[in-house]
Amino acid sequence: MQNLWCKFSYLSLVFVLNACGQPQPVGEINEIRPADLRSGTRFLPLSENAFTLPAISEIPISVPSNADAIWGALGSDDNGNLYFGVSTHGGDQQTSYLYQLNPVNNQITLQGDTLSQLKKSGLYRDGMGQNKLHSKIYQADDGYLYFSSFDEEGESEGINPIWGGHLWRKLPQSRDWHHVLATEEALIAINTNGRYIYALGYWDHMLYQYDTQNANVNRVKVGSVATHVSRNLLVDHDGHVYVPSISQNDFNQITVQLNEYDTHLNLVDSYPMPSYQHKNISRHHGIVGYTSMANQHIFFTTGEGGLYELNPFAEKQEKLVFRGNIHPNGQSYAPSLFTFEGRNFLVSMARATNSKQFDWVIYELLTDTSVIYPTNLSTQKRLLYGSLTKDNKGNLYLGGRLASDSNTPILVKLTF
Repeated sequence: MQNLWCKFSYLSLVFVLNACGQPQPVGEINEIRPADLRSGTRFLPLSENAFTLPAISEIPISVPSNADAIWGALGSDDNGNLYFGVSTHGGDQQTSYLYQLNPVNNQITLQGDTLSQLKKSGLYRDGMGQNKLHSKIYQADDGYLYFSSFDEEGESEGINPIWGGHLWRKLPQSRDWHHVLATEEALIAINTNGRYIYALGYWDHMLYQYDTQNANVNRVKVGSVATHVSRNLLVDHDGHVYVPSISQNDFNQITVQLNEYDTHLNLVDSYPMPSYQHKNISRHHGIVGYTSMANQHIFFTTGEGGLYELNPFAEKQEKLVFRGNIHPNGQSYAPSLFTFEGRNFLVSMARATNSKQFDWVIYELLTDTSVIYPTNLSTQKRLLYGSLTKDNKGNLYLGGRLASDSNTPILVKLTF
């Protein structure tokens, strides 16, 4: 009966936990991991060259011919290995790929692809696709790396893709993935506080929670409009999760609130986001860059370049503060956000509106001022994404796409 229920549930695209009842290995819970590793970054002392333009280099990667881009799918494990997910434009093999990078020697090893892992889990069906691995990659307190994939075939406004999304986990030293969850929605982003894994699905900003300690799953609909999807969500040290909630009135006016949910997915409060606007809200990418700080505040950027500070210790409406534009010239697209030591400085690779090159932005929080260093990276030839991911030496990493006759994934390293 269990096997029949499993098959029916998947084909009906009702979420399935732990590969339809198959026993899952349990990792060793490490509750004393440093806060920076738990949030996916590293707090390191300022280097002598911190306030200059970093050296920019592209790491050579060998990927299949249908590979499309690295849509900000980056992460690291506690030992300093880096990971990146490569999406594809479909074709005969509608899959996506996970790679591990040794930052010491730039050795890259394939960790597997989504369709092959679905076959190993017994969940594959003829014609299935999972061509996007879009989420960040996080190591949780149980030792596993978590990430998500999704399908795009058949999706349109209000209609989910045919094969939905999947939440995965794997141990750093293993190339076998464990299937955690299947959903009707495409799972575009994940985040964690170490225990709770949160995944964001579209449409309507469906929020999923997976508890690594007891394998419980919970979900709630946050709400969105048209085909608007935030590219990221936020999680604080206590496991509260923050997701944009978007509504539209009869006059087509958009209202955006940042909804806070507790670990039981009860709504705690909502905070206004004044900059979160676009004449075509479907083209707004929501939360695009973010990083945690040493004091456990979270800074993040939105699709028009607004910079926000989230203070999880503050009361009510003081919890979210709009700091203005991260780029000194006004609106920009800043889909990466890093910190050096987790205290007074943020840095981002951003492109100002109508600019033809990326700018390296250094933002000082104490004075709310920023400076830019123009780069030689053309915004017309490259798309660059990424947030948080650093190696043990403090080098920063971006993923993206080289725009050419055939789009090519690129992995960029920033060295000080």
